[in-house]
Amino acid sequence: MKKHSRRFFIAAAIMSALTIACENKSNISPQKKESNISKTPTRIVALEWVYVENLLALGIQPVGIADIKGYKNFVNIKPQLADSVVDIGTRAEPSIEAIAKLKPDLILGVEQRHKEIYILLKSIAPTFLFNPYPSAKKANQLEEMQQTFTKIAKTVNREDKGKLILDEMQQSFDNAKKQLDNIKVSENKFVLAQLSNSGPQLRLFSDNSMAVQILNKIGLENAFEGKFDAFGFNTVWVEALPEVEDTNFIYISADNNVYWQNLQNNPVWKGLEFVQQNRVYPIEPDTWVFGGPLSAQLLVEKVVAALK
Repeated sequence: MKKHSRRFFIAAAIMSALTIACENKSNISPQKKESNISKTPTRIVALEWVYVENLLALGIQPVGIADIKGYKNFVNIKPQLADSVVDIGTRAEPSIEAIAKLKPDLILGVEQRHKEIYILLKSIAPTFLFNPYPSAKKANQLEEMQQTFTKIAKTVNREDKGKLILDEMQQSFDNAKKQLDNIKVSENKFVLAQLSNSGPQLRLFSDNSMAVQILNKIGLENAFEGKFDAFGFNTVWVEALPEVEDTNFIYISADNNVYWQNLQNNPVWKGLEFVQQNRVYPIEPDTWVFGGPLSAQLLVEKVVAALK
C-alpha cells in the first residue's frame, strides 16, 4: 500500500507540474531560469557533468546525476563519485520520477538541454539552469565556467573553497606557461582535435571554445578558425587538415579507436606536414574539455606533458 501511494504521489506531482507548465510556459524568460534558495542545499541532483565535477571539487557528493557510466568514461578528476550516487537517466532526457524520488533540495542543469522541463524540475526542487555555450561570438566560455562555478560555490555556502580552487587553476595556468616558454614547440600554433567514437569525424576546436581559451592562457595560439559554433568546434574529417598542417596537432582519442587507426592509414594524413615532422601529440580520451576548474587543470597538465 505504501509503495502504491508513493507512486501515486509522484505521478500526481508530475501531472500537476505539466499542467502548470502548459499554462505558464509563455511567461518563462529564457534568460532567467533560476529558482530562489531559502537554505543551504545538501541534496543536489546534477543533470550535466560539469556541475557534477563542480560539486565534487567543492567537497559535495550529489545524490543523483545523469549518465554515471558516461561520466566515469570521460571525466577523470578526483574526488570520484561515491557508490551511493543514483543514476537518473541521460543528460538529454533525465527521469523526472527518478529525480523526484531522491527528494533533492537543488537541481543543476543547462538551458540547452533542460529548458523545456524547467517547470517540471522546479516543481520538485529549486532549479538552476546555466548556459555554458553562449551563442554570442564574443562570449567567453572560460569566463562563464568560472562565474557558474562561483555561483554554485556561493549557493552551497562554500565560497572560500571555490575561490581557492579557482586560484589553484590560475596558478596551474601560470606554471604551465613558464614550462612551455622554455621549449620551442610553443612557437608553433596548435590545433586541438577530438576523435569521434561513432564515425569518421574530427572535432576541431575554435577560439570561442573553453578548451582553446584555456590553452591560450598557457601561451599557445590556435590555428583553426572555422565557422562559429556555440559549442566551440567544427565537425570535419581529414580533408580539412591540409589547411592547418604547419601546426602542432594535439588530439584526444583512445589508441584503440578504430577511426583513429583508419586515419593513420589515410594517404592525406600521411602527407601532412605535422605528421611527417612528428608534431602529433596524443591526449588521453578521459580528458573532459567541457568541464570545470579541475578538468581545466587536467587538460593543461596533459598538454604540457605531451608537448615536452
